[in-house]
Amino acid sequence: METLGDLLYKVQEFANHSFNKDDAERIFGWPVEDVAFRNAEKDETSVVIAFKNRLALYAWYFLNLDPTENEDTCEFMLKLRIDLKSSIKYNVFYSGYIHGQGYIRLQIEETDNVLAQRIAEDFYAPALKMIYKPIIIQFRGFYSRDYFGVESYRNRGEIYYSPIRSRSENKDVEISKVIGRFHELDSLLREPEVRHSLAELDLQLSFLPGIVWSKR
Repeated sequence: METLGDLLYKVQEFANHSFNKDDAERIFGWPVEDVAFRNAEKDETSVVIAFKNRLALYAWYFLNLDPTENEDTCEFMLKLRIDLKSSIKYNVFYSGYIHGQGYIRLQIEETDNVLAQRIAEDFYAPALKMIYKPIIIQFRGFYSRDYFGVESYRNRGEIYYSPIRSRSENKDVEISKVIGRFHELDSLLREPEVRHSLAELDLQLSFLPGIVWSKR
């Protein structure tokens, strides 16, 4: 495999086999740690393959109702698992290019706890944007519409690249370039100043009443 398009072909081939570790290792050529799949809806199946090299492949297979289209039946995202954790699940990614600056898009976990949601929107989200603002340009992609992002959860974090489908302009990107950028971004997020700022933000959240986060 050289390009993401080659990897997409492997993802399509994987759908014709059992979703198990042996088939995954044979098709993708990387040692596999685990494979999980589920039918989210009757017309879609999602598969997650965790490789032993810290890469993870998230694939979605869906029913295509267009009889003239026989290739656009799935999409995938390639991710790198990292040790970045957060009290609140969030997703930060690069979007567009405005006046020479990268544009931050931020999504935070929603909760039924009204007070927790208000704190997350009014305090946590703006503070998180300020931390990522100086480095978001590093998350830009290789083309005009592709991008990199980072997701953080209570027990793990992941750096990811934008989705790949048969019509994606970025399917010609070399896999090695994507993996190389993953590790560059991982090193960036490990820098003491960034980690200190993120840890300090989480510490400030810990001072809030425990009942606020009891349902998270």
